[in-house]
Amino acid sequence: MSVISIRIDDTRRKLLKVVASAEGRSMTSLVCQLIDEYVDRKRSALADYTRNPDVQALMKVSEPAFAEWDNDEDAVYDSL
Repeated sequence: MSVISIRIDDTRRKLLKVVASAEGRSMTSLVCQLIDEYVDRKRSALADYTRNPDVQALMKVSEPAFAEWDNDEDAVYDSL
């Protein structure tokens, strides 16, 4: 499991916490569900987008930049 840090305003964070608490869930589980639902709604658009040769070339060029994010030093965050 990975850790992601996002910045949201206090009002949104409080609302998210209220909804999660009312449902007896963690904010993490609620955010994961929301991401899953969003990706499901966008799945066909994502497929079309990633078939674009320009996007494929950009993704290939950017791969080395993302490789540095996956390192042993960051493994400490995996257990959080």
